[in-house]
Amino acid sequence: MKLTCLSISGGGGGSYHSPASHLLEMEGLRFLLDCPIDLSALAAFAPVPLTGGEAGLIRAVPRYWSPTAAAAAKAGGVDAVLVSSATGMLGLPFLTRLPGFANTKVYVTEVAARIGKLMMGELVEMHREFVRYYGPDTDGLPKWMEGEKLNEFPSVLQKAVTEDEGNGLISLMPLYSPGNIEECMQTIQPVKYGEEVCFNGIFMLKASSSGLELGNSVWTIKGPRASITYLPSSVFVSAHALDFDYSSLKENDVILFSDLSSLNDMDEDNEKLDEHAMDETDSSLCRHSVLRDDGADADEKILFLRNSDDITEEIERISFICSCIISAIKSGGSVLIPIGRLGVILLLLELISETLHSSSIKVPIFMISETAAEVIAFTNALPEWLCKSRQEKVSLLTLESWSMKLFSGEALFGHVELLKEGKLFLFPHLHSKGLLAAWKEPCIVLCPHWSLRLGPAVHLLHRWRADRRCLLVLEPRQLNETTAVARLRTKLFVSSGQYQLAAAEKQSDQSKRHLLQRDAVDPDRLLPALQEKGMMISLQVNALF
Repeated sequence: MKLTCLSISGGGGGSYHSPASHLLEMEGLRFLLDCPIDLSALAAFAPVPLTGGEAGLIRAVPRYWSPTAAAAAKAGGVDAVLVSSATGMLGLPFLTRLPGFANTKVYVTEVAARIGKLMMGELVEMHREFVRYYGPDTDGLPKWMEGEKLNEFPSVLQKAVTEDEGNGLISLMPLYSPGNIEECMQTIQPVKYGEEVCFNGIFMLKASSSGLELGNSVWTIKGPRASITYLPSSVFVSAHALDFDYSSLKENDVILFSDLSSLNDMDEDNEKLDEHAMDETDSSLCRHSVLRDDGADADEKILFLRNSDDITEEIERISFICSCIISAIKSGGSVLIPIGRLGVILLLLELISETLHSSSIKVPIFMISETAAEVIAFTNALPEWLCKSRQEKVSLLTLESWSMKLFSGEALFGHVELLKEGKLFLFPHLHSKGLLAAWKEPCIVLCPHWSLRLGPAVHLLHRWRADRRCLLVLEPRQLNETTAVARLRTKLFVSSGQYQLAAAEKQSDQSKRHLLQRDAVDPDRLLPALQEKGMMISLQVNALF
């Protein structure tokens, strides 16, 4: 067995929008584990419309980066692709349009395949705005990719633009077409959770719920000599998706995973861990592992893991975002929410609706997306893919009334009621006729993120950027300096016009840092972040960093 990580350091691998990817070789066959697209290269291109001041940005039709597709092509091909999420398949058309990859079999859950196709189509549609502005892309290399001009652009492009002589592949590639998407979908074999699929006569493949998002999966690969579980980003208990399936972790030889808990989450978990601490050199450790124990108390141990407050943390995070949104609306500002995880957006819509109703605030909510109507309808017809609490809402219905419920569009999520009450509006484009008639500020707008370089988000940012009352909701991982300060476990506040740091009563236990991946204090980012705020800081680094 041979395992190769295909994510490029610094390229965004490991985040939700650009998940990690691996090439696994077993029994003479190659499995590609996820094929995402890396959108970090978009940051080097000036958004449309141009407003001046974009020095150092490329004014041209963007090119896209899929390190996974490039690495797979360089390796000489793959036999199968296992996709764990909708975002993990956004780079597939780059791969399947290459010679020799058209017949590669792709396995993904039915829901992830449907959502992934919608996301790919939406990306293509928003990319057309650049094409309309700059004209069609050239067949050969654009001028900005030639020779010494490349050195004038951000390092992400200098790193990405590499020509693989053996394959004639340029890592920065023109975006795929709708036809490429259809060809890609022809290679996909959709599966359900728990369904076993035989591949090549010797491997059994099975997808299980990861709990993170609708249709996201943990993959189990059982071969003649080894059993491997590919564990992507997961949560034990979800407020919307089907809970994590622990059976995927049992009776295996290898668990391949890359995401660990954040530092802030570790402290409480470490206290629980200490209560059940064991000697790491004790040979009984693996025999009595929660993942491997087949004893009668296995269910109790799983329940212990499920008490990790995953739902509580997620709801608290969404509640905080909602409180910020309401504050912005009360001040007269509008709110822009780039769409990330679909399930989180659905939960946020429910909470926003409840909060607006209880506060007697009436503002329109717009979802501006080429696929908005289809996504909203689609997510209301997936009862078997949802968490148990949502399934229980309709568990007492007979088969006939169940069918009537789905046919009539009764709500599995709160957004259906928002539509019926005329509080949520769905439009494909900013220039839609109906949108111009319904537009009213302040308002709440949800639209595709695409790194804030494509689509409606660009135009709305230009519209509201000068209004301090308006709010832009971003994911924390995009705010590196803020994250660097937050990991210090302090409170940053302003007093008399100056920034001050107040130390937390209890600092994080850095002795558990070997359990973390990316969330320890980073001195190289922390000091510049604080110095920009006028704070003269010195940092003593000990052996624990």
